Amino acid sequence: MVICCLPSIIADFSFFPIVFPNQNPSNRDEMAEIVFAVAGKVSEYLVSPIGRQLSYLFCYRSHAEKLRNQVQKLRTARNDQQITVDEATRKGDAIRPAVTPQNPRLNWNFSGLTPAVREWLNRVDLLTGEADALMTDDQNMSCLNGWCPNLISRYQLGREAYKKAQVIVGIQTARNFLDGISFRTPL
Repeated sequence: MVICCLPSIIADFSFFPIVFPNQNPSNRDEMAEIVFAVAGKVSEYLVSPIGRQLSYLFCYRSHAEKLRNQVQKLRTARNDQQITVDEATRKGDAIRPAVTPQNPRLNWNFSGLTPAVREWLNRVDLLTGEADALMTDDQNMSCLNGWCPNLISRYQLGREAYKKAQVIVGIQTARNFLDGISFRTPL
């Protein structure tokens, strides 16, 4: 209530003569600009994080639905990628290895490297399994036979669903293998 009324009170300037009685009107305008700037920064740093935390609690269903949609898109992308990998292996091509911090150059003879595409597919399988487990926990969202909502479970589900959806979006963008997924092996 106070936050909603604050801009109208400040815009009125009627409280400035009480607070600063010896100031002329031009100084009051400058002070009002300073107050607006400070209030803007404070609201920027306080309202956004608090709103995000409250959205975990009150918008948990929409966060869970977004997670379901992202998981479905990721499964479709995984199936498409698996078809491409299967096709490349049928042709006799080798799957490109991943660039690791231990080996920044692509050393094709190094047997310790895992293929980047297979690593991506394994990561997708792991994330979709975690998301499925999280979505099955969606059923236990109330206590006392449905009379009282379980706010802690709602908050945790909303937060985990939001964070997992963000990770899944990152994995989907990592799917774009610029050099392709395979290469011809020398005969």
